[in-house]
Amino acid sequence: MARYIDISIPTDARTTVFPGDPSPEISWPGWSHEKGNPANVGFFHGGLHHGTHVDAPWHFIRGGKRLHEMPLDHWVGECQVLDLTAEAQSITAGSLEKAGVREGMKRLLFKTRNSRTDYWHEPWNPDFIFIEESAARWCTGRGILLVGLDYLTIDPPTAPEFPAHMELLGNETLILENINLRDVEAGVYELLAAPVNLQGVDGAWTRALLREE
Repeated sequence: MARYIDISIPTDARTTVFPGDPSPEISWPGWSHEKGNPANVGFFHGGLHHGTHVDAPWHFIRGGKRLHEMPLDHWVGECQVLDLTAEAQSITAGSLEKAGVREGMKRLLFKTRNSRTDYWHEPWNPDFIFIEESAARWCTGRGILLVGLDYLTIDPPTAPEFPAHMELLGNETLILENINLRDVEAGVYELLAAPVNLQGVDGAWTRALLREE
């Protein structure tokens, strides 16, 4: 019997966001039961990269494909969760060489020590485990469709050129950020991370799930 594992982080006004972004706001400015209306009608004000979300190429690549232009099967299908919790600073090409990636695997989720805490309700941590450019090149060289990381972003604040984003998105390797892999064992799953069907945008939210038999 199939089991579904929710790897999304909770999103509300407390959710940690990228430095400089406004915090998410959820409100009921119009209809609400408290005002005597027959329904509650909520509004969300916040960035497309808040909470668990995906990055499309146009997020960083001038002239790159926007979210609606990417095939749906990039976000859905077989994936492999790699246990990289032993990495002390970053994920490198060497990390991936040793991680036991299955031949032909096209979607990779990186479980690091970032997942050991509720980072989504803690102050921004500039010392998070990030993806080095060498690891990004390792992925694009093997035709990986998607990579996921358990933090708000994949590039460190010491790399203002965003080399991992540029390498991955420049080769249409999509990115899934802000996932929680704390209770997920390394192994192969089915990933269900199709984003909201927004048109003409650089990214969007998703309720990311793993399915295992």
